[in-house]
Amino acid sequence: MVTADDVVAAFGRVLRATEDAQAELDALDAVAGDGDHGVTMVLGWRAVVAALDAEPPATPDVALRTAAEAFAAVGGSAGPLWGTALLRAGRALGAGGTPAAAAQAAVDGMCERGRCAEGDRTVVDAMAPAARALAGGGSLAEAASAAADGAAATAWLAPRRGRDARAPERVRGQVDAGARAAAVFWGALTL
Repeated sequence: MVTADDVVAAFGRVLRATEDAQAELDALDAVAGDGDHGVTMVLGWRAVVAALDAEPPATPDVALRTAAEAFAAVGGSAGPLWGTALLRAGRALGAGGTPAAAAQAAVDGMCERGRCAEGDRTVVDAMAPAARALAGGGSLAEAASAAADGAAATAWLAPRRGRDARAPERVRGQVDAGARAAAVFWGALTL
């Protein structure tokens, strides 16, 4: 069973892992964008950790909802996507759902908010395989591996959403920054 303390600790690990990956995420984003995806993700996870430190949550669903509000306030495209994902995950847990159901709810939220689908070369290409791994009874390590594989595969997908879609030649052979950030997220959950 996942506790509020588990969720709070996980977000601390995600922040540290994202800080370590910031330069890589910024470089991936700079291929077709403004090169600030790593900065935005770090700011988002710092806001999450600060919000949870300021008012420790009593339940995991409240922790996720607090995280959603904090991350959404960061702005950019990442803020609303991750804010929606965390909110949907919190709702799923609050309704008695499993971590696998919460992961799928997060993916569904990202798809709706970003008007994207798996295969569009977005964050969903890492999030969806991770959710499927959990739904199939896999461990967090298996979900993290699936997310990393999904992110790596974006290098060869034709971009259909976001900035990358405006510069498909430049991004060919490069991993999508949002998908890589999701792989970092899932990897940190296994630490």
